[in-house]
Amino acid sequence: MVENADVMNLKFSMLRQRIKKSQKIVMDRIIADHNAEICVLCGSENEITREHIIPQWAFEADQTKFLINTKNNQSASYIKSTIPACRGCNSDLLGAFEDYLKRLFRDKDGSELNSYEVDCIIWWLQYIGFKLQLMDLRSRFLRYKGGDYIPFIADIPVAMFWGDIDTTPHKVFRTIRRTRRTLIKMNKYNKRNSLLVFNTTNPSFHFFHKVDEFIFIEMPQVKKAFFLFYNKEFEQHKTAHAECMEVIKKVYNS
Repeated sequence: MVENADVMNLKFSMLRQRIKKSQKIVMDRIIADHNAEICVLCGSENEITREHIIPQWAFEADQTKFLINTKNNQSASYIKSTIPACRGCNSDLLGAFEDYLKRLFRDKDGSELNSYEVDCIIWWLQYIGFKLQLMDLRSRFLRYKGGDYIPFIADIPVAMFWGDIDTTPHKVFRTIRRTRRTLIKMNKYNKRNSLLVFNTTNPSFHFFHKVDEFIFIEMPQVKKAFFLFYNKEFEQHKTAHAECMEVIKKVYNS
């Protein structure tokens, strides 16, 4: 068991090193060509596979589950929502990390998590946030579902409609670059109070997020839900919990 943990730690460290070394290369390519078929983790063009935005194991590969983009009201099935990643990063390095997370989610209660385990969960949620941003950059707005087709905005990336943040191209690229940079660091000391872990008995998978603000994911197979404030830090966990509950209430009542 200890040896497996050591192997996972080594592979996770290798993954973060790849992200660090390729930061400029990957971001330059993505900015120049939003749909570039390169590994978004290391920049490789070899053995490209499809990395799911929401891991298949999280939503149990349920083909009936759909992600609704609130910017254009268009739906996309979780199973088809992917970005490119090379086989080495996706299957080997990231695969080892996610296998560790699955065991962690299954075997430990939120109150039992140590600092390293909390940091791993935060990293994972930050990574999902990064993938969601890339998906918006790679997806065309098309039209607001149920609304009129407006030709001059149809081919603009969804990311340019993020809403109440400044969504000039420069700001969009800066947000994605900053989010990717968070994946280089393992220590999430300042973010630990920004993570909320809940026990849940809901029978269905639930997910919602707001770009660069927060993410919520509920997984019935492990009877847990996770909420993370991306850019807010809290001195006390109870303050984060109160604000989190207000967000959840607002989302479910809307």
